[in-house]
Amino acid sequence: MLRQVILLLAALDLTLTSRRLLRVPLYSRIKPNKSELFLPRNLTDGFNRRLRVALQSREHIEYFGNISIGTPEQHFTVIFDTGSSNTWLPSTNCPKSNAPCQRSRRYNSSRSKSHVPDGRNFTLFYGSGNVVGYLSRDTFRLAGVDVPNMVFGEVLFQQHKAFSAVSFDGLVGLSLGVLVWRNTTPFLKLLCAQGIVAECVFSVYLRRSPGKFPSGEILIGGFDKSRFEGQLHYVPIMQTNSWMLEISQTVVGTTIIADRMGAILDTGSSLVLMPQDVYSNFLGTLPVDLQYGNYTRNCKLPSLPVIHLHIGGKVFSLTSEDYLVELEIDHKKICILAVAPVKLDFWVLGDTFLWRYYTVYDATANRIGLAKTVRSAG
Repeated sequence: MLRQVILLLAALDLTLTSRRLLRVPLYSRIKPNKSELFLPRNLTDGFNRRLRVALQSREHIEYFGNISIGTPEQHFTVIFDTGSSNTWLPSTNCPKSNAPCQRSRRYNSSRSKSHVPDGRNFTLFYGSGNVVGYLSRDTFRLAGVDVPNMVFGEVLFQQHKAFSAVSFDGLVGLSLGVLVWRNTTPFLKLLCAQGIVAECVFSVYLRRSPGKFPSGEILIGGFDKSRFEGQLHYVPIMQTNSWMLEISQTVVGTTIIADRMGAILDTGSSLVLMPQDVYSNFLGTLPVDLQYGNYTRNCKLPSLPVIHLHIGGKVFSLTSEDYLVELEIDHKKICILAVAPVKLDFWVLGDTFLWRYYTVYDATANRIGLAKTVRSAG
């Protein structure tokens, strides 16, 4: 009996050690890019061991990691985007006249033995422009973990000047929605279908720290208790096709500025985005000035009111330290709001919120977990 137990444990250990741990370090730059590149994206479109993706920030605007694709591997830097289900990379077939595409690393299908043509064309519309191309199929890899038969977009045109300023090549969608291209499986669901993880769960940890050190982490297959304080607070998602939760009420200081509304957690956005009427209410509670095209405040003045988001019976707060960003303009230090209006009827909680709160995305139970991030975590 003892021998059987030892053999069983050995088999279990072999199974666990065959799983892979994914870490990807990224880098940042100090100068901010004012474009919110993927502002409103196609939001209505529809392991037994854990995979980690270490992330680092660029100018606190996007967090990105590395993947590879094809046989042999071709390497790319991508945004892992919880606000979108679509995945795309620049193509070597993009014209020389399209400068953003030419500046990026480009996928060459003719060099990949595992490439399978699809032939369908696509266009993705973003708040800052659009990308145009056609579909292909190939094997994606995250730290040696293969995700075969992944349908993705080969981009021919990146149509907006903002694409010229970014540090990433493409985008990997981690949302639950239906793809713009039909009859295909999004990256997250395809990864989970491989049996690499026991549950279709991933978590996001972001740090507000520029430089050469990791500024965050995606953990696929579970969560890391050392990254947050206390217990996770779980709430159901409002829609089965997106990571949207419900904010039952929003209070700034002691003023109610909004009642029941949806909010999407979005690693592809740097700001907190409020519906326009809510944003107007928000500004009414703040002593700020309009300068340089942004609402600003002297950084030496007393703190602004705290934003209290009521989510699932618990309050999640953002202080002015969270929602103000310090910049130097004309040799003067000013603080600008990391909050902006958006022409939507729901919120978008981007990095400004995700710096403060550790988030868990459970596609098996259709729920989101939140807890305050431990800032001292390495």
